[in-house]
Amino acid sequence: MLATDLRALRDKYERMLRLRRLHERARDDADFVEPDPRPAMAELARLYPGALREIDELPIDVIHERLEQLDAAEADRSRVLAWMIALDAFHRLARGALTVKRWLHGRAWTESVGASFQAALASMPERERADAVLWTNDLAAVAKPPRGRVMDLVYAKLARELGIEVSAAREAVLPRSLRRRGRGAGRAPRA
Repeated sequence: MLATDLRALRDKYERMLRLRRLHERARDDADFVEPDPRPAMAELARLYPGALREIDELPIDVIHERLEQLDAAEADRSRVLAWMIALDAFHRLARGALTVKRWLHGRAWTESVGASFQAALASMPERERADAVLWTNDLAAVAKPPRGRVMDLVYAKLARELGIEVSAAREAVLPRSLRRRGRGAGRAPRA
């Protein structure tokens, strides 16, 4: 089994729940002034790429259910579920790909760019380096991703890591069955 950072997943869902509760309170209480959600949302997106889509599309009861499932998995590792493994790996791969994309800053891949990247890894913060190093052999693809979409690379790499098809990897990250019907009702704020 892949190592799964359950604490990080718990942190993500707790942050999502706080943002959703603040938004609901602001919607339901005319006297409540909602704090600007943009800094918290930017931090959520930085730490957990894809979480803003989840916060928009997951019903609040699913967020609560996932927190309960994480409680069970933290108490007993045999209760780690497939979605936990998939999402943890997705966030790690997406952070790494986005770190590399920012580092490349529009440069095309060449051997010298690859060597520069290797040297730059040493000066990156530990977590950033750990995520970025996953893409060391894929710098050319990140520099020029298929259809211009880095997330296509992330899902392909996730599928390989999990031993499933790309469509199954996409579904593992955000299952259609869990998405809210009539998207938009109860959404977290967009500023």
